[in-house]
Amino acid sequence: MSIVVVGSSNIDFAARVAKFPQPGQTVAAKEYISGPGGKGCNQALAVARLGVSPVFISKIGDDALGRQLIETLAAEGLDTNHLIMADAAQTGIALISIDESGENMITVVGGANMTMTRADLHDKQESLRDCNYLLLQLECPVVAVDCAIKYAREGRAQVILDPAPVQDHMVMRDLLALTDIVTPNSSECRVMTGIDPVDTKSAQQAANALHEMGPKTVIIKMGGDGAFYSADGQSGDSQSGMVPSFSVNAIDTVGAGDCFNAGLAVALHGGQSLPNAVRFACATGALATTRNGAADAAPNIEQVLALLENKA
Repeated sequence: MSIVVVGSSNIDFAARVAKFPQPGQTVAAKEYISGPGGKGCNQALAVARLGVSPVFISKIGDDALGRQLIETLAAEGLDTNHLIMADAAQTGIALISIDESGENMITVVGGANMTMTRADLHDKQESLRDCNYLLLQLECPVVAVDCAIKYAREGRAQVILDPAPVQDHMVMRDLLALTDIVTPNSSECRVMTGIDPVDTKSAQQAANALHEMGPKTVIIKMGGDGAFYSADGQSGDSQSGMVPSFSVNAIDTVGAGDCFNAGLAVALHGGQSLPNAVRFACATGALATTRNGAADAAPNIEQVLALLENKA
C-alpha cells in the first residue's frame, strides 16, 4: 500500500458574488456549483488524479449527500470501501462564497466528520500500518488524527500533516511531536510560531521553530511567493530553499493547499528529491487555482507534467 488519506469529506456549495455581504446584508450570487470537498476528500481525489490509488478513510452520513459522495469518488476510481457510515449524523457540508478576486469565505458544518472515533481507526489499523505516506488534516477530531498517526508509525509511514485548522497550542505540540512533515501556509505558520514568513530569512526562522516541535521536514506554503522547505534543520545534513510559484490565471483558491499536499506525497512516493517534490507540489497547487471547485479542481498528472516542462 502506498498513500493513505485520513480526513474530512463534505459536499461543497459555492456561490460567486461581486462582494462579500456585510452583517445583515443580502447579496445576489451570479451562480453556484456543488461538488465534493473537505480537506481529506480534496487530497484523496487529487492523489488519484496524479496516478496513485490511495486508501481514503473518512466518515460520512447515511443520507443523500453521502451517497452522492460515494458515487462521485467511485467514478474517479477511488476505492470507497474504507468510508465509514455514521449512524446518526449528516454528511458534512461547506457553504462557500467566492468574490471577484478569487478570495473566499467558508462556513463548514462538520457533521459526520466530527464523529470519527478511535474505534473507527482501530478498524482501519491494518491499512494504516501498511502505508508509506499518511496524509492528515485537522477537520476531524484530534483523538482520531492522533490514533491514525500512532497506527501509521507502527509501520513505515511518513506522516504528512496539514495543520488546518490550527488547534490549541498544546494540541499542536503533541501532534507535531509525531509528525515527519508539516505543511502550514503563512497564516498557520504565524499562529503556530509567532513568526510571519514573508521572505526566506523569516521562513527559515519559522521552520526552525517548527523543527524544535518535532517535524524533521517543514514546508511553508507562501501563496504567490511559492513554497519554502527546510529538512533536518538541526542536523549537519540540513537542506533548505525557496521554490518559486508558477504563473497561472487563478480564479478560485479553494483546495489549492490540499492539491499541494497531494502532489508532495505523490512525488515523494515516486522517489523524487525534496526540492523536486516541492516543485511538483507547487505546480499541482497552482493548477488547482485555475478551475472552480475544491476536489473537482484537482489537476491530472498530464497537466502537472506539462506545466513543469514549460517551466523547466
